[in-house]
Amino acid sequence: MTAKEAVPVRESDRADDDFLLIEPTGFTPVQVEAGGRKLLFSPRALSIAGCLLLGLLALVYLLVARSLIFETQPTDADVSVSGLALPLGDGHLVLPGHYSYTVSAEGYLPKSGEVEVDSDGHSRHIVKLEKLPGHLRVITDPPVAVRILVDSDEVPSEHGLAKNIPAGRKRITILSERYLPFTREVDIEGLDNTQTLQAKLRPAWASIHISTNPPGATVTVEGEVLGTTPLSAELIQGDRLVELSMPDHKTEKIPVEVTAGVDQTLAPVDLGPADGILHLTSVPEDASVTVDGEFRGRTPLRLELASGHSHQLRFFKDGYSSVDRTIDIAAGVERDLSVDLSAVFGRVRITSSPENAQVFIDGELAGIAGQTFTLPARSHSIVVRKAGYEDYQTSIVPSGKLEQTVRAILLTAEQAHWSKVPAEITHGAGGRMRLMRPDARFTMGSSRREQGRRANEVLRQVSLTRPFYLATTEVTNGEYRRYQRMHSSSHVQGVSLDNDNLPVVNISWSDAALFCNWLSERDGLNPVYLTERGRIIGFDTAADGYRLPTEAEWAWAARYDRGAMRKFPWGDELPVQKNSGNFADTSAAQLVPAVLRTYSDRYAATSPVGSYSPNSLGIHDLGGNVSEWVHDLYTIGTGLSLRREENPVGPQDGDYHVIRGSSWRHAGLTELRLSFRDYGADPRNDVGFRVARWVNGETTP
Repeated sequence: MTAKEAVPVRESDRADDDFLLIEPTGFTPVQVEAGGRKLLFSPRALSIAGCLLLGLLALVYLLVARSLIFETQPTDADVSVSGLALPLGDGHLVLPGHYSYTVSAEGYLPKSGEVEVDSDGHSRHIVKLEKLPGHLRVITDPPVAVRILVDSDEVPSEHGLAKNIPAGRKRITILSERYLPFTREVDIEGLDNTQTLQAKLRPAWASIHISTNPPGATVTVEGEVLGTTPLSAELIQGDRLVELSMPDHKTEKIPVEVTAGVDQTLAPVDLGPADGILHLTSVPEDASVTVDGEFRGRTPLRLELASGHSHQLRFFKDGYSSVDRTIDIAAGVERDLSVDLSAVFGRVRITSSPENAQVFIDGELAGIAGQTFTLPARSHSIVVRKAGYEDYQTSIVPSGKLEQTVRAILLTAEQAHWSKVPAEITHGAGGRMRLMRPDARFTMGSSRREQGRRANEVLRQVSLTRPFYLATTEVTNGEYRRYQRMHSSSHVQGVSLDNDNLPVVNISWSDAALFCNWLSERDGLNPVYLTERGRIIGFDTAADGYRLPTEAEWAWAARYDRGAMRKFPWGDELPVQKNSGNFADTSAAQLVPAVLRTYSDRYAATSPVGSYSPNSLGIHDLGGNVSEWVHDLYTIGTGLSLRREENPVGPQDGDYHVIRGSSWRHAGLTELRLSFRDYGADPRNDVGFRVARWVNGETTP
């Protein structure tokens, strides 16, 4: 055995030795033959390389790809994804990118969409498929043609089959022409399945027995002829109109309330003789016609008249004599009747003031005022016109029996304007106001020689031309408490000043002015008095709201008497005349230091407003009862000025306001005069006020 050969080792030798000795063997290198490179491109090598490449690509795909999972309802739906998408369990394995998908299942509408898969994570989508509509077959007992309503909307049906009903719980209503509606709640399965609904229908009619006197009348219901009386007919439930007709008899229409399943026997219907037909014409046409006093229309006219007795006909038309006829017509007969109406004329005399105005009749120039015109006895439009005056318009119906007269009083444009302005109004608190249209130039104040004169009664030349409304009475407690509910005018030594019909007192000038502003706002007018934080800071003479009368307005309204200026409320001389007003008389002796011993007005303090006769302008209590706040601030002039003041309203600034007129406390000659002036700022128990307002936008009478 050579050194290179292996020596077998026995098992017994292993026991004796700790390890085996391995001997090297001889090595002979493989000799590579020329042309070995060709083996790299052999089919086998290429196949192996291709597998390696595919494996590498598959590895890259697995590393880059993301899962795209669809959760579907129903769960067994088929999912189709566009592009390279490998099914993997419940989803697909796809590279990041944009994909289209389609989800479909039997019995459902397919659903398609698009998804975007990014490289950041997996994509999961929920897709719920809509069930296909279902179908419903309706089987009725008895078998009749039906209409099918689904949730109150009628759906197409053929032989009781309604197709394409959306899945879900539906309210199904079955309608048939002669049966009551049948309604059920049905769960429509959908999925293109057909369900069956059994419907037992109940009759919707009742048997109605109809009879007439005489018998043999034709029975018609809603245009359908059912037969002749006596007759039993099945009528559909509801309100029915039964028409009964018979030759030469009146047609009767009987309302019948039919209840399904409830049979009825109607009371016999008496058919009276038929009306006669009368065709009426007249010359001229459009004549009014009455039959037995009842208006029936205008010619030409077709009349139905009860047969068997006479009728009184009257034809009439404006401008024509009426014509009467008596007619008796047989049942079912048609007749013609024509009448000729005779024209009737009347005489109308038309005059005007001023004279020589033009007269237009029915829009045509007819002549000059002062003439008598012959006109047809019908309504005519009359217009009387003259340059510089407003037209006078009226209408008249001439009479053939007597001559009539139209007297036209023509007004200038200004007169016509003022004729439309109310002579009296009522303000929002309930007081009445009269229209004042002064065109006055007068002297305010009093002469130094006048007995009782005070130094503040300086003569002033005043021109008063602005129209205004003035309250006929002073503001009462009741009226003022609409503004200040808790106001009390109090009392004098137990004599009340606080009754609703007594003049309000114990108020300041500012209280009175703020009442005027409240009244203006209540009536939708512009307030006169300007305020700031509840204080009066000025006034606006352009405003149309309520205010206190100016001193000039008060003086003119108190003193004016048919062109003259009176001295006292009752006239120009003492003593005080009976019923002249509420002054300090004997009944006030316990309340005031001086009284009129020979005069009695029946009231110790204030009296109800309007208790005494008004002056010539219709104004009460401008002298007596209570003195009155007026608009003007108090000033004293230095003497009679040659300059005439136009509609004065007083200054904007000052400390005191003017008080005018005597009161229940006054008995002296000085105070009883209408020229008496006082002033103040604080409330008094004998000072009240009345309201005024300018006529909207007017500055001249």
